[in-house]
Parts: sequence; structure tokens; C-alpha cells
Amino acid sequence: MTELTFEVPGVSCNHCINAITQETRSAGVSEVEVDVNSKRVYVAFDPAKVSEQQVKEAIEEAGYDVAGQQAGKALGGPGISKPSLKFI
Repeated sequence: MTELTFEVPGVSCNHCINAITQETRSAGVSEVEVDVNSKRVYVAFDPAKVSEQQVKEAIEEAGYDVAGQQAGKALGGPGISKPSLKFI
């Protein structure tokens, strides 16, 4: 299983969460977590079924730019106590 966190500056509401979740799930992602506060999207996927590029393209297909990415789960940020929404 590959885990990545994408920086997605345009994430701001429940519509954003739903759109990104639907597109990434359709691409083959098994776990999606969108954190509106930190503007990050965490995904977990099987690299034998979907590529990193396909995941990025799914986020872009949902209408959002990807500003960066990092390995692993990196949601939240300093001083942020609100939970993110998780879809498994």
C-alpha cells in the first residue's frame, strides 16, 4: 500500500471533499482523507492497481490543483485541532 499526502490549496468545503473523494475512489484509491483546514488530501492505494500520477490526475479532474505532495500521512498542522473527514 502506498500512502501520499497532496497539498491542494483550493479545498475549502464539503463539496470539495465529496468531489475529491468520488474522483479518487473512481481511480482506484482505497482510502481518502481530506483536511479542509490544512488544505491537504491523504490517500492510500495499491500501486499495482493505480499509479501516483493517476491519483494526482483524479484530484485535478475533480477541479483542484495539486501544489505539492509528500510520502505518508501529513494532515493537520500546528494549532489545528479540528478533525479531518475520513472516507474508507
